[in-house]
Amino acid sequence: MVSHAVYVFNCLEEPDAFMCNTIMRSYVNFDDPFSALGFYHERMAGKWVVPNHYAFPLLVKVCAEIGSVREGEKAHARVVKFGFEADLFVRNSLIHMYLVCGRIGDARMVFDAGPDLDLVSWNTMIDGYVKNGERKVCLRVTYRDVVSWNCMIVGYARIGNVSVAREFFDRIPLRNVVSWNIMLALCVRCKLYSECLTMFDRMIDGGEVKPNEATLVSALTECASLGRLDRGNWVHSYLKNNRIKPDMLLSTVLLTMYAKCGAMDLARDVFDEMPNGSVVSWNSMIIGYGMHGNAEKALEIFMQMEKRGPKPNDATFTCVLFACTHAGMVLEGWWCFDLMCRVYMIEPKVEHYGCMVDLLARASLMKDSKEIIKLGEIVAKRLIELEPRDIGPYVLLSNIYAAEGKWDDVEFVRRMMKEKGLQKASGSSLVHLGEFESESFVGNGSILRRSMVYSMLSEMGAHR
Repeated sequence: MVSHAVYVFNCLEEPDAFMCNTIMRSYVNFDDPFSALGFYHERMAGKWVVPNHYAFPLLVKVCAEIGSVREGEKAHARVVKFGFEADLFVRNSLIHMYLVCGRIGDARMVFDAGPDLDLVSWNTMIDGYVKNGERKVCLRVTYRDVVSWNCMIVGYARIGNVSVAREFFDRIPLRNVVSWNIMLALCVRCKLYSECLTMFDRMIDGGEVKPNEATLVSALTECASLGRLDRGNWVHSYLKNNRIKPDMLLSTVLLTMYAKCGAMDLARDVFDEMPNGSVVSWNSMIIGYGMHGNAEKALEIFMQMEKRGPKPNDATFTCVLFACTHAGMVLEGWWCFDLMCRVYMIEPKVEHYGCMVDLLARASLMKDSKEIIKLGEIVAKRLIELEPRDIGPYVLLSNIYAAEGKWDDVEFVRRMMKEKGLQKASGSSLVHLGEFESESFVGNGSILRRSMVYSMLSEMGAHR
């Protein structure tokens, strides 16, 4: 209720700096830096309230958040005017502000002018040099602790420069767990999974530091991506033997690893031990069963999610439709698609249309799906306009044309993909004509199938 606080402030005859700082800090905490700046000019400076050494770090932070070097320079002038340029807290705020605004020379001027410096001063300058590509200057900085080294590694990790980040990592005299976690996470983000595994082994064998939850998240992600169930089991055992209680993220990554490796019984054990599974964990179970040929189990998990789990999202329905498609379960697929649009009011994306086109093609029902094909064509063209570098819409559009026998259009889309340098990965086709098999994965007497039929009949009856 900052507006009420401002109203009370306006009623005061002699407000002080503490009151002004409180209101400015409230604006900052509520992500409203422009109102904080306006309050300073109109109320604090306007009423000639004398600032204290807490006011200027707030003001300078506001200037950094809005990215205004002009306002930052005006704040710097007031710092000098009121005699706070020697205050370490104020000076560190100014260094940060100038670096955020890209004025590295001014930041260095403030840095060099101070009689006293602390780790925040050094690490802020190092981070600024890294973000501005000044690698050699970083290495010339004489006062460095492990936090300083980690700042340099993080800076190059943010821009995906693995070689320079690795160079700094190897130079650290004494690494901590954060140093290792930064490099492991960088390898995962850049999909250098084998290198991530090697580095994890090196960390364990070296015995410098003990892995924590973040370390194990990177290791398990690597195991899932490489399909290394043996290594994933080892990490799980390490977790148990060291009595590390997994949080929601670690548990979700663990069950995702088991699901991707096809060990669904182990994934289910982890899932059942989670007191409150996230939507990602439910989705992982659904896609895990779907990928490994147990669509009925995937639908069962989905229906349990509806009853006692978090609200399904668009990714949930992608997982369910994928399971239905690869099992040839046309009725169930239509039921899920209708449920997504009508009940959950989720706008279908290219992935949903792709699954439905694939499902109908496998069942030789393309001639009865003119509306969804037309919708899919419109959506694919629109997505190509919005994301011309995303291969998914091109693949969907090509498959839709192929399903309708429009081979000239198929060739045109493929030429577009070639011109843009987009290459379809093996097995990424969304439509496989003639591959539908008559065997049903779910018997006619299935409770799941029967409940879906009842649901659809009830909906039909409601429109009689």
